[in-house]
Parts: sequence; C-alpha cells; structure tokens
Amino acid sequence: MKAVKAIYDGHDVKLMEQFPLKEKTDVLVVFPDIVEKMSSQTARKLLRGSGKGEKLVKRLLQSRAEDITIGGK
Repeated sequence: MKAVKAIYDGHDVKLMEQFPLKEKTDVLVVFPDIVEKMSSQTARKLLRGSGKGEKLVKRLLQSRAEDITIGGK
C-alpha cells in the first residue's frame, strides 16, 4: 500500500505528490476526523503504541508474501 498527500476540493481528489502508476486502479481515500491541520510529528505521537501486541509487522510481511505468491501464478 502506498500513501500520498492529496486535497479534496468537494468534488475531486487532487494528488499533491507524484505517483508513478499511470493505469486505472482502485484507491482508498481516508478523511481524518480532525478538521484542523496537524503536524506529522503530532500525528506520529498519537499513533505511537496503538498497535502494540498485535504483531502488525509479522502480519504485514505474511500478507505481502501471499500477494507475491498469488500475483506470480
């Protein structure tokens, strides 16, 4: 999964960063609950420790391995 900054103007989502993919693809758009701007440092502090004990890295690596296996068939 990739993440890029974008702006939603009420009708369209406009990317603020370059993205190398040129073909049509599904995307997931997430709107934060907080309307005011937040620094990335503050956002990291809010997320820190939120996944403790959930073995997130291990699950992510397993998922990536499954994607590669499925995509290689």
